[in-house]
Amino acid sequence: MTDRSTPTLLRYDPWLDLHENWPEVVVRIEPMPGRLLGELCYPVIALRAGTSYGQRRCTLTHEVVHLERGVRDCGPWLEREEWYVDREVAWRLLPIELLAPAIRNAGGVEDLTDIARQLDVDTDTLTMRLSLVTRAERARIRTGRVRDIWSVA
Repeated sequence: MTDRSTPTLLRYDPWLDLHENWPEVVVRIEPMPGRLLGELCYPVIALRAGTSYGQRRCTLTHEVVHLERGVRDCGPWLEREEWYVDREVAWRLLPIELLAPAIRNAGGVEDLTDIARQLDVDTDTLTMRLSLVTRAERARIRTGRVRDIWSVA
């Protein structure tokens, strides 16, 4: 029997999800205008060249969530859609079982870049997830004896 609490089993893989659930979608790495990190123009997802693994992982997850929600056209989306997708990305990539040990390893949330690097995400996704932490999750993190971790979150 597999131990489901093993962190590697909890880790969401957007490339695997795309392969299994959206095999017709092609991912391209290419230069992109402005600050854009990715774009969905079904059946193509473009990811910005020169970004980190964590940024690409978050951006691809973002575009997969759009696909799941039925969005297939490229272009700007309503702020509400982006807010919903950003929240879902944060929950999906950063379950408490992965987030709590990373915070404990870092000794708190003072160095978000270090925590994001540990978790292979970007700091925007980490910041979003920290804003969504529930009381129960905070208690779970505190059981790891991390002090004052919420002073900046």
